Amino acid sequence: MGLGGTLRVLIIDHYDSYTNNLLQLLQGTRETDDGTRHSEWSSAVVRFDQYTWEHFRDYVLPSVDAIILSPGPGRPDRTSDFGFNSRLIKEANIPILGVCLGHQGIGTSFGANIIHAPNIKHGQASQIIHTNSGVLKNLPQRFDAIRYNSLVLDFEGLHPELEVNAWTYDPEDPSKKVLMGLQHQHRPIFGVQWHPESICSSYGNQILSNFREIVLDFWNVSTPWNRWTKRPIGRNVSLPSQLVDDSVIEREVAESAESGFIPSTGLNDSRPRPYFVKSVPLGRGPSAQDAFELFVQHSTLDGEAWLDSAKVRDVHSRNSYLAAGSFSLSYSTRTRSLSFYQENKRIKTEKLSESYWTWLDRFQKEVIQTNTQALSAHALDQEAEIGQPIFQVGLIGYLGYELKRESLPGYTYTPSAEHLADTQHNDTRLLFADTVLWLDNYTRNWTVVGLVRRDESDPIGAAIGSTRGIGRTESNFDAYVERIREGFARPPSPPHRSPTPLPVFHGIDNETTYSAAVEASRAAIREGESYELTLTTKFKADCADEDPYSLYLYLRSRNPAPYSAYLNFPYHDVAILSSSPERFISIDRDGVAEMKPIKGTIGVSTDAVEDKRRVNLLATDKKELAENLMIVDLIRSDLHNMSPSKSITVPKLLQVESYETVHQLVTTIQSQIAPKVGSVKAIERCFPPGSMTGAPKLRSVQLLDAFEGHQERGPYAGSLGYLCASGTVDQSVIIRTIVKTGNELVLGAGGAITWLSDARKEWEEVMVKANAVANAEPLVQIPEIVVPELVA
Repeated sequence: MGLGGTLRVLIIDHYDSYTNNLLQLLQGTRETDDGTRHSEWSSAVVRFDQYTWEHFRDYVLPSVDAIILSPGPGRPDRTSDFGFNSRLIKEANIPILGVCLGHQGIGTSFGANIIHAPNIKHGQASQIIHTNSGVLKNLPQRFDAIRYNSLVLDFEGLHPELEVNAWTYDPEDPSKKVLMGLQHQHRPIFGVQWHPESICSSYGNQILSNFREIVLDFWNVSTPWNRWTKRPIGRNVSLPSQLVDDSVIEREVAESAESGFIPSTGLNDSRPRPYFVKSVPLGRGPSAQDAFELFVQHSTLDGEAWLDSAKVRDVHSRNSYLAAGSFSLSYSTRTRSLSFYQENKRIKTEKLSESYWTWLDRFQKEVIQTNTQALSAHALDQEAEIGQPIFQVGLIGYLGYELKRESLPGYTYTPSAEHLADTQHNDTRLLFADTVLWLDNYTRNWTVVGLVRRDESDPIGAAIGSTRGIGRTESNFDAYVERIREGFARPPSPPHRSPTPLPVFHGIDNETTYSAAVEASRAAIREGESYELTLTTKFKADCADEDPYSLYLYLRSRNPAPYSAYLNFPYHDVAILSSSPERFISIDRDGVAEMKPIKGTIGVSTDAVEDKRRVNLLATDKKELAENLMIVDLIRSDLHNMSPSKSITVPKLLQVESYETVHQLVTTIQSQIAPKVGSVKAIERCFPPGSMTGAPKLRSVQLLDAFEGHQERGPYAGSLGYLCASGTVDQSVIIRTIVKTGNELVLGAGGAITWLSDARKEWEEVMVKANAVANAEPLVQIPEIVVPELVA
């Protein structure tokens, strides 16, 4: 008991994409006199609209010692954005810390006015000057703090009980102060306009440490603040179980964070399983292209995949995988229909009563992983770096952007009658690869990996209603390996396929129409509705009866990239031709996740001096750096719902990486996945990729729906890759990608819009990205421009 105890803090989230990062500031421990350690905080995150005020006041407040009000989009003087928090601020006798929107809400609850900031900043630093009091005690003057705000509290008209304790100066008028922090004169209520939880903010830990001392003082020491009540603070106490269950942070993650878990892959489980994975090294052989054409192409109508590292740069592009499907599946969020296909026919269709993500998680864990004895790291015989997975057998395919409808908390979608009538539409297609050709691009050595049935038991086949066995008998697998050896021993005849040049693509927008959407996005940002919006558009072309594989060969020669990929589903006449440079998420066999967001793009110059200038320009451009930082903070927050806070690290921040046609600003983020989460849940909890939405994610996606005319993005802006039977994952962001459906080719392109965006430059960036893939032209005919409406 006493001043060194554990404080129970509740973070109230306003559907912001940075809230969970506050948890990293609450990870401290204290050592007691007897040498044991205890947590400084027990924390949970709940949404601002989860409870009524009466329920919160009567059943939640008595169980917590402090409240943190999160950042968020919108305005605190709108109940739809701030809920009952104004009553909480005015009526509750409890220490409160407000961040950004929460800070503004403290002001408006006491009658202050919200105004536009004279220096709108998102993902940019301001220097903070302060009075050395409250949560800012003992902080140096003029420290850097990252801001994400278009609105601020007005100095004029502040309630006399509110005291300004921090400010910055308008860079265009150095004599003008901009309010950055306040505190109540008689109650333990504090607000900061900046984001102390941002990875680039200074002294976030000290601010929360100061808040902790204030909270301890409030409950332990008799002062005017707490004259109504006083309570003991215990060591290692926890929030009530019901609050933990209600938390945005799933229980399996919270529990693993508390226990300091040791990850386990389950690969040491030696019990017999219906399937086991077998690998046979083949040594050097033909090129990946020749191998695909010899052994995979046209071998089945159940789908074919070439996860192709066309540009071998580093460990991210070390391995390539070739596979044909033994069955495929598809799902539509419009109709909630899940279908399985095999041998040129649909074998099973069901309408899901749960989300696709929930079904896929169960199918992956209970049908595939539980029944498969995967290979050990030793058997794979490749030293993999942290965060670098290896694929054995399993699901390969794409997860389309519209799966956001079932992954984003708070997002609502009601399909139209037209959508419901379109039974051919699908948002995801996956094939099951039970035999894989694996190429190590470093050594040029090949390995055959296969799923082998121990006996007649075939639980995967039974689950899908298969018309033939999934996996191979061991003798059949051995015979297949011999066929591969024979194929490797003789050169391809006739010579391998030739590339077919891509046709010219024509945009659905031009500079005029796209600029209107850019300005609508900037208007939303100015009103505090978003910090950053990744606006996109499309380019289309007809391809008659062109073979998608030949088109892909042209693309991989034109714009080779670490995450190049070719997926073909012949039965559906759908193909994905990708030259993506961006990793979405990977999970290695030890449960380490890695994400690599790209924000900031500039074209490569053939002149060495000019090219060096461009690299330096990108590395120092405040707009591009801010764009990337915003997504880094968003991803860190996403990872909290699958990983303990202490495990989230950023080993590479805001660095330039160069590709065949563009330079890009890239960050690497890693974390340790909690054991009970699993690969599918990990993807779901950060889907769609934050680099393709902006931040805050929910509000930004809602705005983008309107600004893009409610056109579906399809596979573009989703992810592509594999879910391995061992539990490993590697998914790229679907950008620099052509989607072929029937005779139509569609290419998506876009960019992050911030307050600093210039519409002309944003359109130039779109054209650079589109022309990296194919010859793309803007819309010629100028339609009547309709400015998109702002979505509240």
